[in-house]
Amino acid sequence: MHHTEISEPSNSYSENSNKGRLRLAYLDGIRGLAALYVVLVHSWDPNLAEALQPALLWLPMTKFLKYGIFAVVIFIVISGYCLMLPVVRSNKRYFSGGLLGFFKRRIRRIIPPYYAALFLCILMSILILWIEQISALNWDHERLHILKGLFSPTFSFHDVLVYLLLLQNFGLHINKINGPTWTIAVEWQIYFVFAILLIPIWRRLGLLPTLAIAFLSGITLNYLLGEASQNIHPWFLGLFALGMAAAEISFSQKPSLIRIKNSLPWCRLAAVFACLAFLAEWLRFGVMTGIDEWVVHHLLGLGTACFLIYCTNFVINDKPLPPAVRLLESPPVVALGIFSYSLYITHGPVVWLVHQLLLSFQLSPTIMAVKWLLIAVPLSILVAYLFHQVFERPFMSHSSVKVKSPT
Repeated sequence: MHHTEISEPSNSYSENSNKGRLRLAYLDGIRGLAALYVVLVHSWDPNLAEALQPALLWLPMTKFLKYGIFAVVIFIVISGYCLMLPVVRSNKRYFSGGLLGFFKRRIRRIIPPYYAALFLCILMSILILWIEQISALNWDHERLHILKGLFSPTFSFHDVLVYLLLLQNFGLHINKINGPTWTIAVEWQIYFVFAILLIPIWRRLGLLPTLAIAFLSGITLNYLLGEASQNIHPWFLGLFALGMAAAEISFSQKPSLIRIKNSLPWCRLAAVFACLAFLAEWLRFGVMTGIDEWVVHHLLGLGTACFLIYCTNFVINDKPLPPAVRLLESPPVVALGIFSYSLYITHGPVVWLVHQLLLSFQLSPTIMAVKWLLIAVPLSILVAYLFHQVFERPFMSHSSVKVKSPT
């Protein structure tokens, strides 16, 4: 009987289990690459790219960096997967320590770094406004705020309160203070639905009814909320449930799910759904503008869930990942994934600040674009790593457990 030593996933989407803790290194790799991609997207302005010469040289970059929301979709699916793992592996099919224990762990893991990032953004805003008052410096606060929604040094006490309560995905607050954290708010809200609604439904009715209820609830709310749903993203609940499904299929001892896990071509399915998602997104902004955003996201979510099952099968059977995806387990990518949460919640103001500093030099569009990428991305990673060491790492768990493989 072989064993694979796996420790807990190191970012915000891990959970306790009475069978121990589980680490799937490739998950850190996915999170690291997804977070890095988001930083790249936010360090690239398509409007600036239109002025770059030669245009053909920069066109591939613009096309490559137009799918930032896809990284968010992947994060949500992985979140559902990681939070469902200990429940599936538990003999009680419930949270270790009960519902209260679940929320205590979520609060400890998510809130301290998030509040630290919020506090630093407030300090940065105070400093910027103070410098402007005592000097001739007059930065264009709103330009990047409008284009990217990354950061704005001008906000109200009400905005701060909304961010403290993790409600910034409602109303007009989504682009205030620290714009990218709207996804943290969405995920935080999903935690409550997951623990209070989805898990009891899953325990009583099983996987398929839970998937159906999550999917239909999200889509129904999407249409009931109208334009407001574009900020709230209620259909993310279905994406989260896809991650839950991937976790149960990967680790369930039910004969029917074992047969499904061992019989379906998960790699091919992942590729097909991912291609359909990119095709649908291209059509949505092209000849078929009537395609809803939730359709694209669920196609990508299906592809992500299939890919998670595919990779987990290798780990469970104590086999290395195929060469095509082995990058996800490489030390640098896994290391990036370990502080990907810090990278995600701190990069917005860093990218904004670099942009404003570069604007003051009145650079050509080409030099501006190159310097923005070459400065903002490494600086974001450095700041995130230091932030992780101080504000995130103390609230992370580091224990490990041996997980038996079937061979």
